Amino acid sequence: MNPTRRHFLLGSAALGALGLPLTSARAVPGNQRKLVIVYAPGGWDITRVFAPEFSNRAVAMEAAAERATAGGISYVSHPGRPNVDAFFANHHRDALVVNGMMVRSIAHEICTMITMTGTSSGLAPDWPAIVADTDRTGYTLPHLVLSGPSFPGDKGVAVARTGLAGQLEALVSGEVDAWSATSYDAPDRVREAVIDRYLQRRATARAMGTLADADARQAQAFADSATKLGDLKGLRYGISFTSSLLLQDQARVAADALSQGVSRCVTMSYAGAQGQGWDTHANNDDLQSPLWDELFGGLLQLMVELRSTPGTSAATLADETLVVVMSEMGRTPNINGTNGKDHWPYTSAMLIGPGVTGDRVVGGFDDTFYGKAVDPASGEVGNGAPVLSAESLGATLLSYCDIDPGPFVSGVTPLTGVLA
Repeated sequence: MNPTRRHFLLGSAALGALGLPLTSARAVPGNQRKLVIVYAPGGWDITRVFAPEFSNRAVAMEAAAERATAGGISYVSHPGRPNVDAFFANHHRDALVVNGMMVRSIAHEICTMITMTGTSSGLAPDWPAIVADTDRTGYTLPHLVLSGPSFPGDKGVAVARTGLAGQLEALVSGEVDAWSATSYDAPDRVREAVIDRYLQRRATARAMGTLADADARQAQAFADSATKLGDLKGLRYGISFTSSLLLQDQARVAADALSQGVSRCVTMSYAGAQGQGWDTHANNDDLQSPLWDELFGGLLQLMVELRSTPGTSAATLADETLVVVMSEMGRTPNINGTNGKDHWPYTSAMLIGPGVTGDRVVGGFDDTFYGKAVDPASGEVGNGAPVLSAESLGATLLSYCDIDPGPFVSGVTPLTGVLA
């Protein structure tokens, strides 16, 4: 942990910046914009925050809930979820809510793949892996996965997981030595440096040799990894990769990695303090309500971190980072026999950051709680417009980072109307 940055984070400058609008991401080159994915695994009930469907007879809303408005965003307010109110009060200017997004399935694994990659093959790389891979040599850990889903596809060299048991931190710090029941004599620092130089030269020489395409790519990936190994060793005293299930802890690691130029993209998730997830087939409101409040409490802290931490291409990380909050599916509009809700193929997402048309809700739901069609060029609901899909959101994220989505997702148009 960097004590200087921590002091700055907790100071009055950080607190005073909470409600200030962000600068435009257009000032930041496309290849330097950053992504943070916050995933809610299990399928969230969007009628408890993003979808204030109080006039829709098909939807069972909570008795204690009411419609609230912050700027241009209408949402569901509830006495048991004060963090939701606090978040929109402070950040509605920079928040874009996308409602009625279709995911084409009600199976957890398939929906997760679709929301993260645009396909159900399991072989395609996800959006942050694609973004991170475009400049993977510029970052030690281009896409850092703290928790949640990750589909590296053929971009595996750009993706690194911290590990549920802190494996990455143990490898960087050397604490992993104590995990082995077999004792051994490790080389001293001088011999270790000699070994590292030999491996680096060998990897570089092989990458520069005459090889078939597949072998050449593999050799270059090995050479890149050898370089990053040395970079990681240099980080052992400058950054901690240790976090927890709490978003607040993951937010700290994400801010450190992004600010120090270690990573361009970070994926994290919130499944509850005990990791129980959002799959509430029984007791929906008793379980979902605290999850929503805790999620938004974590998002509040994440925004404090981003607004208070220096960026690499702008004054703060908040000026160059887009936060994408999503889940793999929604939940049925009505309560079932066990006071739960089952799977639903329409959901919502929220984008927070510069370069999008914040203070806005895009899309919506019809009287059967199906998603409405949205014109990609304007972001407005329109008859005859394409279906608002998870694939189109992914294409939008790639376009936001100046990446042509065509090679990665076909048959959809990016929502250019939501890009500022």
